Amino acid sequence: MNEAEKQSPTPELDEAEVAAYLQAHPDLISRYPAVLEALSVPHESGSAVSLIERQVNGLRTTNRQLQSRFNDLVEKARDNEQRVVQLNRLAKVLVSAGTAAELVPELAYCLQQHLDVDHIYVGLSGNSGEVEALADGEIHAIVDDNAAGKALTNVYRRGKPICGPLSEEQSEALFSTRSNDVPALASAAMIPLGTNGVHGALVLASRKGTRFVPDMGTLFLELMGELVTAALQRLLGREALP
Repeated sequence: MNEAEKQSPTPELDEAEVAAYLQAHPDLISRYPAVLEALSVPHESGSAVSLIERQVNGLRTTNRQLQSRFNDLVEKARDNEQRVVQLNRLAKVLVSAGTAAELVPELAYCLQQHLDVDHIYVGLSGNSGEVEALADGEIHAIVDDNAAGKALTNVYRRGKPICGPLSEEQSEALFSTRSNDVPALASAAMIPLGTNGVHGALVLASRKGTRFVPDMGTLFLELMGELVTAALQRLLGREALP
């Protein structure tokens, strides 16, 4: 027997039974004030609307508005709690990494599992050979005249996270999707790295065009960028990411 079969069906009451119950329990409304708010009790005053009826309708409207606002606040509180959990999970990954070569794949796995991210790109400004040697090729070099540098121009100029569509050219420049004959990534969050100016970038990319949109909040992404910057400075030295 399933749960639905175990539950007793709700008994059906006719109007006479309800009326008799209310007559036998005249204090019901005082014990359950929400019942009164839901009742519609017209006042016999001809075509005029009584002051009491007007007040009750106004109170009901206010109550609905307050309930809606309360529900919104509860939903936002849940979202914020989830963000704290995600940041804590991310911080554990960054703190536990022993080398930069370990950090990038572990960071990618964490973000893929918990933030609906398909691929990540970590790049630092500097000479290609020197940068890629820092983390066994897990960290890429960004220079103004290469494809990656051109794809990240806006985030370098703005100095703040940028979210939105990812063009096929950007997808190829950062993730070599065309070269590997895989579907281009549709949206991304580009996060600047560095404390004194932008000296690198972390890119979170998704196949979903709606995952990262221009009007989404970026505070969580800014905090993520600061954590990743601190971890890379610890592992590589501040001269690599000032």
